[in-house]
Amino acid sequence: MGSLALAALLAGISSTAFAADPANIVGTWVPTALSAATIGTPDAISATDKPTTSHDISGAWTVTIDAQDGGAFTGSGLGPSGKAPIVGAFRLDGKRFVISSTNGFANGEVDGDQLELCWTDNIPYLIAAGCAVYKRK
Repeated sequence: MGSLALAALLAGISSTAFAADPANIVGTWVPTALSAATIGTPDAISATDKPTTSHDISGAWTVTIDAQDGGAFTGSGLGPSGKAPIVGAFRLDGKRFVISSTNGFANGEVDGDQLELCWTDNIPYLIAAGCAVYKRK
């Protein structure tokens, strides 16, 4: 009986060890929806600053993925403060991923020609968190 249980356990582990092929996200992605909260400015943050919220997609970054090699990818984000390089990698399910930039961290999920990105920024004088939905341009 112990051998049967061990065989079933090993079969379960080996079936989850195979990673899904990551989605192809090369291209330009434009925001279609945004929800974000911030406190501070790039110049200063004080104890009297009040948090603000926004749903204005004009403040969201356009994301361009220039290259993808399996589950790893590189590109840039373009927003009100300029262009910034990004690097990222997919999780084993091939749909969820993480991104890092000079300003912070994001995680996301792809579903066909739609991405959802959620990020946090913790840079001098500004903290922010938000989520945006993107469509492939």
